[in-house]
Amino acid sequence: MQLKELQTKVKNQLSTIVETQELKSMVDILLFYRTGYNNIDINLNPNVEIEQQVIDFLQQDIAAIAAHYPIQYLTRQASFFGLDFIVNENVLIPRMETEELAQWVIADNKKAKHILDVCTGSACIAVILAKYLPQAKVQATDISEKALLIAKQNAENNKVDIDFMCDDILSPQLSNYKHGFDVIVSNPPYVCQSEKKLMSRRVVDFEPYIALFVEDDNPLIFYKAILNFAQLKLNKGGRIYVEINENLGKQIMQLFDNYGFSQLELRQDINGKNRMIKGILEE
Repeated sequence: MQLKELQTKVKNQLSTIVETQELKSMVDILLFYRTGYNNIDINLNPNVEIEQQVIDFLQQDIAAIAAHYPIQYLTRQASFFGLDFIVNENVLIPRMETEELAQWVIADNKKAKHILDVCTGSACIAVILAKYLPQAKVQATDISEKALLIAKQNAENNKVDIDFMCDDILSPQLSNYKHGFDVIVSNPPYVCQSEKKLMSRRVVDFEPYIALFVEDDNPLIFYKAILNFAQLKLNKGGRIYVEINENLGKQIMQLFDNYGFSQLELRQDINGKNRMIKGILEE
């Protein structure tokens, strides 16, 4: 089959199973992943013959997408802040909202010397902070050893130095943190169990449960743990930034206040949803 013909076939097949706004990018990603040709290449070389094995792989990919399998896990790649990140079922797929959180931290902290990323996952936040705040030493923690393997690969691929550590923020090993931090940032689990029914199967069925969900009767568990940790390891006047469940903004703001944080700021994401909070530890 010729390349242009294959592009049309893939587009027609995907058009029945994905939303219109996703169609073009998904076709482009799949074809580049399997053939090595981007959209410009296809227009310049429409008659290139594609091997049957490649076509067979594409059919398998389309079947997986029809079963709601995330394309990022198929290609093992996701983009975040313009950089490429390895992803698999052990880490969340980076979101645009988290880019906004990272951008906020970068804008505020040009002089920070020590930064900690809690629940780092793929290390997308930690890598970006290490890249754009080169004056800072960045440390990142996660409870999952499998996630940390991916995180370390992403740091290496993006040529940044990050100190990774396996730790559970719900019961942290405080002796492993040798100094205080100027900044603590986290995108912790915050989706309530009752919200699962409202979510895409791509997320619920395939992304890591422990990185997403909290119990309905204790939705602030990770924020309490992070703030407890911050009282011990955040330098006075230091800043903390967290991504949040859009429905829990007021409760988390009150929690920050209860823990002695001031100059609190709740920001909305690009979609107008309450998505991130910043607080400063009173001196």
